[in-house]
Amino acid sequence: MDNVIRITSPRDDRVFIRVTHGHYVTANTHINYYVGTSDIKHNHDVSTDTAMLMAEYYNTRGIEVDTVLCLYETQALGAYLAHELSRPSMMSPNPKSNVFVIGPEYDAQGNMIFRDNLIRMIKDKRVVILISCITSGKTVDRAIESIGYYGGKVVGITAAFSAVNNIDGIEVNTIFTADDLPGYEIYDAHNCPLCQQGRHVDAIANGYGYSRL
Repeated sequence: MDNVIRITSPRDDRVFIRVTHGHYVTANTHINYYVGTSDIKHNHDVSTDTAMLMAEYYNTRGIEVDTVLCLYETQALGAYLAHELSRPSMMSPNPKSNVFVIGPEYDAQGNMIFRDNLIRMIKDKRVVILISCITSGKTVDRAIESIGYYGGKVVGITAAFSAVNNIDGIEVNTIFTADDLPGYEIYDAHNCPLCQQGRHVDAIANGYGYSRL
């Protein structure tokens, strides 16, 4: 895409996202920025630095975590996050050493499901949901519902970027927010001013990436 802007975290300038202004369609909304988190998910050095920032939230609050549920290709990042959560630190000198890292499967209706061999990693476990970007929060809502169905408890939601502060009463632990993107807007798919102005859609976007139109 053209006019890509790199935005770095004030907490660590090695952690960054790439954003592009335009007209993008997601599963639930229209947005005027595409937020690229490919480096955070797939670049080893960026991922490890990102995981350190994410882990601070749980270590400083004394939140114990048993399982990291990874959405939209965040398994590598989830592994680094689990490593940070499971090693001793000043804030958490004796952490729980065993943190599971899992991803969901989806049925024909789009519901998150887990096979019998993975249920033990959710049932009676304290789960953190890890996702690259949150716009409306509906994907995370479904994950929370699924974890509850399988007997787990969500103790945290972590994202590289989030446009919302909390979901179902749970604070979102995020590195970048809408405040980092000047003029960031989320529009209802049926009442999008960009569509009403006749602006073409640049791309279809989801947690995996984007496809130009």
